[in-house]
Amino acid sequence: MEAIILAGGLGTRLRSKVSEKPKSMAPIKGVPFLEYQLNQMIENGVNRFIFSVGYKYEIIQNHFNNQYKNCEIIYAIEESQLGTGGAILNALQYVKGERVLIANGDSLFKVNIQEQIDFHIKNNADVTLALKPMQEFERYGTVDLAKDRIIQFKEKQFVDKGLINGGLYIFNTDLLKSFTFPEKFSIEKDFFEAKVQELSFYGYISKGYFLDIGIPEDFLKSQYEMGIFPKISSDWTLYMIHQDLDDSIIKKLKKYFGVIEFFNDINNIHINNQSIIIQDYNQYTHNTHPNTIYLNTKDKIEEESYSINTIEDFLKILDSIF
Repeated sequence: MEAIILAGGLGTRLRSKVSEKPKSMAPIKGVPFLEYQLNQMIENGVNRFIFSVGYKYEIIQNHFNNQYKNCEIIYAIEESQLGTGGAILNALQYVKGERVLIANGDSLFKVNIQEQIDFHIKNNADVTLALKPMQEFERYGTVDLAKDRIIQFKEKQFVDKGLINGGLYIFNTDLLKSFTFPEKFSIEKDFFEAKVQELSFYGYISKGYFLDIGIPEDFLKSQYEMGIFPKISSDWTLYMIHQDLDDSIIKKLKKYFGVIEFFNDINNIHINNQSIIIQDYNQYTHNTHPNTIYLNTKDKIEEESYSINTIEDFLKILDSIF
């Protein structure tokens, strides 16, 4: 399987946090974001990559050269900004197969790619977009479906819940070549929205972990989410200090963890490498926030921990993972 990764954007909104680098090379826990994307795709069977690059592309090229984990890397270099659509068209000349995975270079969506491909073939789709269910948001536009087929793309506005475009597409390789576009165009506006009634666009829904580092707030959030949250499974143990928690919160937490144990003294529990500890913030620090959630991957709680203000915030992140 081949993949095109759109890594040529200027990353203007992220400049305050990551300067002098392409956005896809932003460091997450010391590792370029692009490596997390490649690892996810390789785990799902992708073995050849076309990087669509432009702004400071030499940084990407010098880091990866022409191979990553025995997978070939080809560079489709933009001499000028082509937009997402123009960038894809430019990169398609290097694709060998009849279909290709296309991914935005600033987002990670942990999808079962083979299932998405099978879904694409089964529905005889022109394009299959991976869609992520979300709640209470306004940053993204939404996608409407009718029996898995996309019928409308809606503009950004606050919604209680909806499906968003996760930035991961299966394209039939020759599809875009059959249309006439300007040199610079948007795949979202000038193709998806413009052709939604004419072509067969399908939505593959996944509840997999989703992260978009396109703005400073989410880039900072990624520094703890990429460290441990994607690894959580029902095999993990959740340790909680005795608190007056609503039964509904405990019930929600039990959906995600195989074991929940309560404690009075942190020194009396065994913290293994699959543990999460929720404890009273005031008991261990002088901070005035009511709760802190410590996520641990080592035997000592002090060695790797992250703080989140409330258990409700913790549940929202868990909802985005599972």
